[in-house]
Amino acid sequence: MNSHTSIRSRAATLAVVTTVALTAFKLFVGVISGSVGVLSEGIHSFLDLVSAAVSYFTVRQAVKPADEDHPFGHGKIETLSSLFEALLLVAAAALIISEAVDHFRNPQPIQHQGLAMAAILISLVVSYFTYRHNLAAAEKTESSALRVNALHFLSDVVASGGVLAGLILMHFTGWTILDPLLGLAVAIYIVVITVEQIKSALLELSDVQLPPEELARIRAIVDNFKSCRVLGAHDVRTRRSGVTRHIDFHLVVCGSMSVDQSHAVCDQVEAKLLAEFPTASVNIHVEPCEVERSLCESGCPLVGDCGKECLK
Repeated sequence: MNSHTSIRSRAATLAVVTTVALTAFKLFVGVISGSVGVLSEGIHSFLDLVSAAVSYFTVRQAVKPADEDHPFGHGKIETLSSLFEALLLVAAAALIISEAVDHFRNPQPIQHQGLAMAAILISLVVSYFTYRHNLAAAEKTESSALRVNALHFLSDVVASGGVLAGLILMHFTGWTILDPLLGLAVAIYIVVITVEQIKSALLELSDVQLPPEELARIRAIVDNFKSCRVLGAHDVRTRRSGVTRHIDFHLVVCGSMSVDQSHAVCDQVEAKLLAEFPTASVNIHVEPCEVERSLCESGCPLVGDCGKECLK
């Protein structure tokens, strides 16, 4: 198991263990207190548990090497996981809205307010720690599944903060209407933060090209090899599958070069690209020059400095 896989595995395990504990605790307190705010947090955590369990599975499957049935690897499993997790967040928002509407129609006083506030405070602290851990792992390993996991815990932190503030205010004012309002606020927040993740997952599944800044870095690396032997590149195609960036292009080289020499140049270009994008899969198609072919054949040396004709 390489270091990235180990980091992702530990982060996914922490997310599962944390979510199991928080889900059981908040659902229990939500039921006995009758608070829609606490109960909504319990529902949210339950769906986080499903999400964490999915991530626990997918981060292991996504890093499997390519095989006969999956010649491009298993990276899309992680993208599908991140989309599924984002949709779970939307489902959580719908459940919370339903519960909040019911409490609007049938307002109820909250029982065991002290226990409810303690439950939310503990949830806030634990969720923040898990959020920071999963986010750091996601950034280091470029895992979309862990990034969504971190997003789940961030939404827990913000939602818990709002619910805790509302419970404290209700304790001193007796305004029971605040409880379902807090539930609605949590639901709206969840939907807002989820939209971008759904968009990102759908773009990746549709094989959209890499971001402009990454494309610029790729072209800059290839352009650094321009000389008599390497005249340029075209038909650059990129996409992302999980943590793997797929990069392929046609490299135009001097037509007088041998197969060995062309292959050596491709190895050098690939090495530079992999230094910039360690998890990339690079595929280079070599093409001989056309317009410059006559110049190359007329005397461009294959050893030492290139002839001036090829630099025109």
